[in-house]
Amino acid sequence: MAGGVGMNCVKYLLFFFNFLFWVAGLFLVGVGIWIRVDDNALKFLHNLDNLDETVVYAGCYAFIGVGAVALVVGFFGCCGAVLENKCLLGTFFACLFVLLIAEVGVAIYAVVKKPDAEKFLKEGLDKIAEKKYQDLDPELQRLVDFFQKEFKCCGMNSTKDWAPDYPDTCNCTVGDADTCDAATGRWKKPCDEEVINNLNKNIVYIGGGALGVALIMVLGIILSCMLFCHG
Repeated sequence: MAGGVGMNCVKYLLFFFNFLFWVAGLFLVGVGIWIRVDDNALKFLHNLDNLDETVVYAGCYAFIGVGAVALVVGFFGCCGAVLENKCLLGTFFACLFVLLIAEVGVAIYAVVKKPDAEKFLKEGLDKIAEKKYQDLDPELQRLVDFFQKEFKCCGMNSTKDWAPDYPDTCNCTVGDADTCDAATGRWKKPCDEEVINNLNKNIVYIGGGALGVALIMVLGIILSCMLFCHG
């Protein structure tokens, strides 16, 4: 009796887990499609911090792709839990296991390649400064302005990159002594340093989020194994 009650708890817990997974996937697909087809939403995001349309489209397709995977995995999990079907449970287990291995692989690769990624990013940012700000393409100007406003910096590899015609986004509030040069009224540091420093600071949060997702996957794998073996 106790075993039956326990397995019922596992069954409904697995169903609830996958229902949330499925709803999240449906939400991501819906948001991705909505932004892609709705001109007003596209214009809003395009104007938000001057995001380039290519970036917006890439985000849409990423939302749709991740959401579609979540829909498929959630479907197998929900149906497998309700029907206690070994084929569906096995498929769900395999999907989660592959996703977990992929996440671990990406995490290891990211740690190993972190110095190379930082070097690549720095070289890419520094390359922008090979031209004067006024000679940059409008898309690159928007990117530079975004970095300078967001990270409180001026120039890419030097604060004098845009001399003598500095863009407005190099100007700062003199009262902000830590980041603002009172003598020039411009940000103290170049953007390549600040972008990389901020990415390194946020790695903890990114890693925490990835760990949380991995733990949820492990929970799903354990529950599906228990139900599979019981059936």
